[in-house]
Amino acid sequence: MNDTNIIDVNESDFEKDILQESVNKLVVVDFWAPWCGPCKQLTPILEKVISASPEKILLAKVNIDENQQIASQLKIQSIPAVFAFKDKQFVNAFQGVIPEKEIINFLEKCLGEKLENNFDEFYEEVQSLLSDEDFNQAKTMLEDFISKNTKEVKGICFYADCLISLNEVEAANELLKSLDDELLKNDSIQKILKRLELVNQKYSGPSLDELKDELSKSPENVEIVLKIAENYFANNKFDEAFEMLLKYYPKNKEVVKEKLLNFFDVLGFKHDSVSLYRKKLSSMMFS
Repeated sequence: MNDTNIIDVNESDFEKDILQESVNKLVVVDFWAPWCGPCKQLTPILEKVISASPEKILLAKVNIDENQQIASQLKIQSIPAVFAFKDKQFVNAFQGVIPEKEIINFLEKCLGEKLENNFDEFYEEVQSLLSDEDFNQAKTMLEDFISKNTKEVKGICFYADCLISLNEVEAANELLKSLDDELLKNDSIQKILKRLELVNQKYSGPSLDELKDELSKSPENVEIVLKIAENYFANNKFDEAFEMLLKYYPKNKEVVKEKLLNFFDVLGFKHDSVSLYRKKLSSMMFS
């Protein structure tokens, strides 16, 4: 991460590092405190987005516990609070934790121009290719993209998804092994790791036909049902996995529910299959 445009500021530096510097570039001030849980969620997102635009934006972090006078002058009543200054003038602000996309929109509105690291259109194109199951084209686009944007978690996850969908499992394993510790802690990367773990189990365990044969001999064995669902899931047959689990839900409610929620979490709640089968599960739970 390029952190040359991320600084800590106190009351004595406020005039020089924030107001005067805002003549040269947009200065975004992150008011935080060590005890503030939401601040720990927001600050890394701000750092990620702003560090990619050192020529345009400076991120100044102010610990309000140590700089209460600034917080009082700006009438800050809750944190996290983010203020933007341009040409020595306050231009905009927001409070609380907001998604990365909204942060980018906030910065672009303050700047009056697009950020170089706004990849929304690119990701929309990739998502369209994935929806059409054109994994090879998506893979080619993503290979070039992540070679230039090595910290872009969404791009890495899309690329890993392509590799898994193309059964290039070893390449997916190598990709994730190459990531640094900071990236590996990311929730989205963790979900891909869980999905890849299921794929790896598929290759080391019984085949789908063998599992189905076992189930025919022991039709009430929920452990075999779970293994079949995992096999379907590992092969990107998400609907089949969910249908299998829902079929056995009435007699194995807790274990099936746990597995379904695990799968939902791995895919993400915006996935079409997750949206559909969450409703089906809720209907069965409360009927």
